[in-house]
Amino acid sequence: MFPWLANLFASPSLLWWLGLAGAPLVIHLLYRRKFRETPWAAMKFLLEAARKNARRLRLEQLLLLALRMLLILLAVLALAEPLVKQAGTFFQAGLPVHRVLVLDASASLGARAGDEELFARARRLAREIIERSKPGDALNLVRLSSLPPRVIVQTPSFSSASVLEELDRIEVSPASAGLLAGLEETLPLLKSAPEISRKEVYLLSDFQRATWDLGAGDDGARLRGVLKKIGDAAELVLIDTGEPGLTNVGITAIESLEAVPIVNRPVRVRVSLRNFAGEAVSDRDLQLLVDDRLVDRRTISLAAGAETSELFTPLVDSAGPHRVETRLTEDALPFDNRRWLTLAVKDRVRVLCVNGRGSGRGAGKGTDYLQLALSPRTRRGGLTSGDRSVLEPVIINDTDFGGQDLSLFDCVWFCDVRRLTEREITLLEVFVRQGGGVVFGMGDQVQVRDYNDLLYRDGKGLLPARLGERQGDPTLRDSLSRFDPGDFAHPIVGAFQGNPDAGLESTISYARLAATGWEQAGGRVALRFDDGAPAIVEKPVGLGRVILVTTSLDEQWSLWPLWPSFVPLVQEITQVASMGRGGQRGRLVGDSLDAAVPVAVGDASIEIQRPGGERDQVRATVAGTEAGFVFGPAVEPGIYEARIPPPSLKTELFAVNFDTAESRLANFTPNELREGPLAGLDVTLGRTAVEPEVQSSSAFRPAAGGLTRPLLYLLLYLLFVEQAMAWNFQAGLWLLCPPLAALLWWRRSR
Repeated sequence: MFPWLANLFASPSLLWWLGLAGAPLVIHLLYRRKFRETPWAAMKFLLEAARKNARRLRLEQLLLLALRMLLILLAVLALAEPLVKQAGTFFQAGLPVHRVLVLDASASLGARAGDEELFARARRLAREIIERSKPGDALNLVRLSSLPPRVIVQTPSFSSASVLEELDRIEVSPASAGLLAGLEETLPLLKSAPEISRKEVYLLSDFQRATWDLGAGDDGARLRGVLKKIGDAAELVLIDTGEPGLTNVGITAIESLEAVPIVNRPVRVRVSLRNFAGEAVSDRDLQLLVDDRLVDRRTISLAAGAETSELFTPLVDSAGPHRVETRLTEDALPFDNRRWLTLAVKDRVRVLCVNGRGSGRGAGKGTDYLQLALSPRTRRGGLTSGDRSVLEPVIINDTDFGGQDLSLFDCVWFCDVRRLTEREITLLEVFVRQGGGVVFGMGDQVQVRDYNDLLYRDGKGLLPARLGERQGDPTLRDSLSRFDPGDFAHPIVGAFQGNPDAGLESTISYARLAATGWEQAGGRVALRFDDGAPAIVEKPVGLGRVILVTTSLDEQWSLWPLWPSFVPLVQEITQVASMGRGGQRGRLVGDSLDAAVPVAVGDASIEIQRPGGERDQVRATVAGTEAGFVFGPAVEPGIYEARIPPPSLKTELFAVNFDTAESRLANFTPNELREGPLAGLDVTLGRTAVEPEVQSSSAFRPAAGGLTRPLLYLLLYLLFVEQAMAWNFQAGLWLLCPPLAALLWWRRSR
């Protein structure tokens, strides 16, 4: 069969039966009577009468034969389902329709326009489309959201009632639309129900700019490509459910500025806000809650498109995990009016200081100056014995490190430690990935090759840079270097900006180890020497951080321990290294929640409590010396609580927040869509879901219709006419063609 026939008929293979139309002619020819001529007197009168009626009889027979052949042609054509362009509903009604409804359920549809939520409007229009379905129509339902599941009705359903039930279960999602992924999952659905040739795809969306404006790059081309494929396979109708001019102010961020929050000390919490609307807003109430208790509130006003931040300083009077929430006066979009933060508040920061050698001064340990810097009250002229330092150092020798329980500490300092064993490095990796901090100080005892082989490992290990040869001679002290903080961009040196009396830039060093390859390891230089060589390199590992100090922590290589900058810089390094213990486990909706747990927990079941109070169970997994759990994706914003069973018996809090990319409610107009994201595409745009014929030409445009029903109507009528003509040709001719019957009657009556 010729391929072009598929554009004209839904079932072109049935056209082979058109040959049956010749059956009446064949029968007529086969059964024609054979006459034997025998002259006799009376025949003359019969021949004369036959000559008078021969022409009329021949015409009647031919018309009746043509009518019978036409009946067979109509029957075959009707079964082949001919299609006609630009046909109306009368011609379509006989054909079943396969409809795919793609419903945008992204966060922007949660905005309210007056008393109606945009998603409620979209669901109402989708319901109207489903209720228009007739027996034999098939339906699929797709949900546009970055959260699973996207395809709600996978197999074409012939029950509109069941699809309506699924539609009613769909809720607006506090996540993005996942536009490309959702549309790409729609394409395979059009290949289902192959027995139904007529396909329609209805896409109901607010056409938010943040979702649909993918630019002219790869994503924009990908969007146009998938829409073109859908348009080629089906009639694509886009229905706008948005509302222009909606105003919205959202909380874009909440963060603690403290590396480690401490009990009964002000915790600086910064809340950032933005006005996403094109007009100013005023007198919005902003609240801060700690453990569901209101502790502070502000009144804010924002110009159109403006951003601002508010700094709160609440006090927390107990150690442990705490919940912080900020709330803003309700507006069009509720999702971005609340935001959460978790804090792991401590009564002190415990620091393990590992001594790698005797320093030859004081107590003869390489950690002497470090201990004084971490706990200044022990220094003469320092804090009184009644004061309590936030940092609590514990001093051990390197030979005792392997037997330490690192979970009791927040940060570990290594002072000129010769080398670490593979077992010790494994323990250290677990400690860092769980949020602990590690600082390596250099010295004569450090075995550079072992550090590079076991700790750097071509950038894949803990060490943030590859160590090189020592530069400078500490005995001759003929090569002097000073610290250069650059633009004070790194948090370790940020506190020194504008404080020249701290002595950071005048600190003198005689020797240091060369360091390279921090980019390969994912590290960042926090402080340099005046010749550009790195002095401090920092690298995040898991939830924790590893910091490398390329000079010594005593007088062996540097005068730094005797300089005013030593104490504050050591404390800043410790604070930054310990940031992973601060509890700011921020996630966005759609992310998974994961955390390390003690290996002793094994594969125990961990209870996860969602923000709404629902509880789930997830099983911990053990891999070698590490254990942990993964839960997700998180499908709603708020605080998630993970309760870890004995022997750990602790609680982990996770703050899951809304992605404010959906907060900008500005949407495309139909003309902007045609000139922008939909440029060059043949799609139909509208704002309602009623029948096509009552819409303007810009709302709906049926692409193709079927002639099956009118052909069947004509077939039934001609069957009746054929019977009438066989009984009384003249009467049947009046039914078939009144003008022709009138002409024959007039000629006979003359």
